[in-house]
Amino acid sequence: MSHNPVSNVVTPFVVLALAGATLAGCIQMRNDIDPKPVAERYAFRNTAEPCASWLRSHKTGYLYCASPAVDVPYTAPPAAASEGTDEPVQEIEDMEHLMAHGETVFAKTCAACHQGEGQGIEGMFPPLANNGEFFADKSKHLDIIINGLTGEIEVLGVKYNSAMAPLGATLSDYDIAAVATFERNSLGNSLGGIVTMAEVKAAR
Repeated sequence: MSHNPVSNVVTPFVVLALAGATLAGCIQMRNDIDPKPVAERYAFRNTAEPCASWLRSHKTGYLYCASPAVDVPYTAPPAAASEGTDEPVQEIEDMEHLMAHGETVFAKTCAACHQGEGQGIEGMFPPLANNGEFFADKSKHLDIIINGLTGEIEVLGVKYNSAMAPLGATLSDYDIAAVATFERNSLGNSLGGIVTMAEVKAAR
């Protein structure tokens, strides 16, 4: 029986080539199953999207899907941390800190009615997104947050007549300054500038 020494050299390369082709096929198959851009896949926040594991952003407090699932049983997002376990908020009055904290306050306090992207629910809760003209006046904006709002209003051509509860007793001056800053500079609004705690105190 003859022995071919060349086959002993060629075989490992064949195996490596086949393994590489298999790996490439797996990568392609994964892309075929989940073709959404990475930014979209990893932007899930408190949704019912299937997810293998969840991460909570320390900066914003939002839940993000760390591992979008592919044929993996749904795992519910973990419960929010209990009161008193979060680190104290640094009350720094610059755009970066106010926006970050304002996004957290908005998610916890405002999104239930005005929705996660500020789009509202037509006829029930007015939109905050792309609606800066309605609360462009800073004193009016703060008055609504602190004292609430009742009575019929018209926003972007749609009438609303539901009541907004006052938040002045439940939110701190920094919370209000932050969420007002966030609403004025995101959600499609570009009113510019920050809202300070001094302005909130004056509006109370």
